[in-house]
Amino acid sequence: MSAIKILHVVGKMDPGGVETLLMNIYRNIDRERFEFHFAVQLEGEGFYDREIRELGGKILLQPHPRKGLGPFREQFLHNVRENGPYAAIHSHIFQFSGYVLKLAKEIGVPVRVCHSHTVNAEQRTTLFRTLYRHYMKSLILKHSTHLIGCSRPACESLFGARCWKDTRTELLPNAINLLPYEQLPTDRSGLRQRIGVTDPSIPVVGHIGRFSEEKNHRFLLETFSLLVKEIPEAQLVLVGDGRLREEMERLAETMGIRRQVRFLGARKDIPEIIGAFDVFLLPSLFEGLGIVVIEAQAGGVPSLVSEHVPDEADLSFGMVEHLKLQPEVWVDKITEILGRSAAPDWPTRHRFLKKYGYDIRESIRRLENIYHA
Repeated sequence: MSAIKILHVVGKMDPGGVETLLMNIYRNIDRERFEFHFAVQLEGEGFYDREIRELGGKILLQPHPRKGLGPFREQFLHNVRENGPYAAIHSHIFQFSGYVLKLAKEIGVPVRVCHSHTVNAEQRTTLFRTLYRHYMKSLILKHSTHLIGCSRPACESLFGARCWKDTRTELLPNAINLLPYEQLPTDRSGLRQRIGVTDPSIPVVGHIGRFSEEKNHRFLLETFSLLVKEIPEAQLVLVGDGRLREEMERLAETMGIRRQVRFLGARKDIPEIIGAFDVFLLPSLFEGLGIVVIEAQAGGVPSLVSEHVPDEADLSFGMVEHLKLQPEVWVDKITEILGRSAAPDWPTRHRFLKKYGYDIRESIRRLENIYHA
């Protein structure tokens, strides 16, 4: 019996919240039963492309919609007909998912999932953008069989404030594989050495995220530049890549803190890196959820997050604090956290992760039911 094929529509399989979730699912789902394909819109080898192929999946390239709906439609339909049939098409590209799922319905794909991972923080309010958003929302509501979001704000941003009256709407937490966090050693000196910190007394604050505007790396550097005035030996670890990375490296140089800021690039050993942090920082300008905050709590690392990070990211066992975006406030909280006692033990963390649905096995079970609908 051949595997059930699922097509995920994404931008590119580089590290990010959406891609992390999809890889966690694909690594842990029964791949004899399910085969994942990924339709990407950006050229060039993605960070996860090789691993996807090794797991038995496929990467399908299609032109970006900005190059015209005609070329996009032609290549998308060709990819679907050539590599299907698909039991489900699962779209992760926010508003443009409406057009994707319209095409999916036209060619008879039975399960059409629209998945919201973020909130609409777009500032442009031109007539064209307003009409575009309204049209795409109408296509989403007309052609989707399932409306999924990682948080309540993410659902309401894409599907509308009244989406909870629609039986197709459901929350699906951005779950993670818990085993690597369970296996983190109590003595974390070895984890710190892998990021280049050999002195156990040196405070390490960290961030994981794509170098893009919404992650607010400039604020991170401004905050850290104040922190080193109080704790000169402190280290800032930044994990991720993106178009703003070089600009942030230059800014760190200008601020005189470049030697204390470690730019690690994109990494796959996220649990081990998180385990090396003393404090995790997420000063985002907007977030659908903030899966890295879930990972930090799984790793027993306290998190400071902006007010734009949804409440669902806090698992309610005292590891997350929401703060206004004022560097002085963040520095005070960092120094306060560094003076605290050890984090809750693994059984406590595990209980809360399970309680709020962040075990990847539960998410996989729910997705399997959706794909079989």
